[in-house]
Amino acid sequence: MLFCKFKGSSEFSVCFCICPARSGDRQEAEVTGANPAYHCHSYSQAYENRQREQHQARRKLCVASVICTFFMIAEITGKYVCGHIAGSLAVLSDAAHILVDLTGFLISLLSLCLTSKPPTKQCTFGWHRAEILGALMSMIIVWMVTGVLIYLACMRLLHPDYDIDATVMLITSACAVLTNILLSLILHQTGPGHNHGAQALSNASLQAAFVHAIGDLFQSISVLISALIIFFKPQYKIADPICTFVFSIFVLATTITILRDILTILMEGTSKGFAYDAVKARILTVEKVESVHDLHVWALTMNQTALSAHIATADSTDSQKILRDVTQALFEQYSFHSVTIQIESGQDQKPDCVFCQEPRD
Repeated sequence: MLFCKFKGSSEFSVCFCICPARSGDRQEAEVTGANPAYHCHSYSQAYENRQREQHQARRKLCVASVICTFFMIAEITGKYVCGHIAGSLAVLSDAAHILVDLTGFLISLLSLCLTSKPPTKQCTFGWHRAEILGALMSMIIVWMVTGVLIYLACMRLLHPDYDIDATVMLITSACAVLTNILLSLILHQTGPGHNHGAQALSNASLQAAFVHAIGDLFQSISVLISALIIFFKPQYKIADPICTFVFSIFVLATTITILRDILTILMEGTSKGFAYDAVKARILTVEKVESVHDLHVWALTMNQTALSAHIATADSTDSQKILRDVTQALFEQYSFHSVTIQIESGQDQKPDCVFCQEPRD
């Protein structure tokens, strides 16, 4: 979309917005015979990449939910068929984590459904942030459940009057380890990095589900270790709450990275692979660009980044070519979701303008 605005004869301002491309837009350009290189949607592949990412995430989450449900039913049924529960806090915590995992998977699927909704006049960027809020909710659930388990482990350390069936505990924990390894492999995805035109498919909902699975894997390993100790040395049943306590710390540690990414996005920070100085330097390499100011780079989701900037040029008569060159240069090196560029005359710059100042490191 191209907007032109004249103020007298000395100032010429142009805004150019790059939005997600849809196949219908390109087909329309081909029908009308227009050159797709001049269309405002031509450079961006954000829409196609987003569709592929969401399809992949939904498929993995559905498979993981089915496996999680099956194992949870089998675990509960097995306990009652045997006629008793092992009595292990670690086994109970493992069952609780499976239920939490299933809840987290369903929350992630719901957030993906919301992000698929089209933009509205109130939510002009769409519902992409629902993915981030769903991931944040999943992490909060992990912290709450882990906090309860740590509390129960402390209580067992203070009051060691409990019995544990090591055989049932050993069988259950071994099955849980195998299940969580399978879930981790299914939910694993390639992390975002610098891409130079390639799109790294990193989905916050899928990453939150992966953290759930990794946390469960740590917890299952702790159950297995304590089960082996208690099986061979029944007098060392204190290993059960100790392992629960130690591995709960590992579970919390796995959430730090995604929590940092979530908070960065909610604070409209710059995502990984989009360094401010590097993006600015890339714009300045375009011919006839004198300076860049009011540059903003922020993340909508983990792999959808938007950019807006004001560019000062010496020759405003060739502004459309400069717009195309800047846009093409940005999309050749980065996979932006949207780009908005405003061309201004170098004569009209005000060094003391608070909006044009360089941000701090």
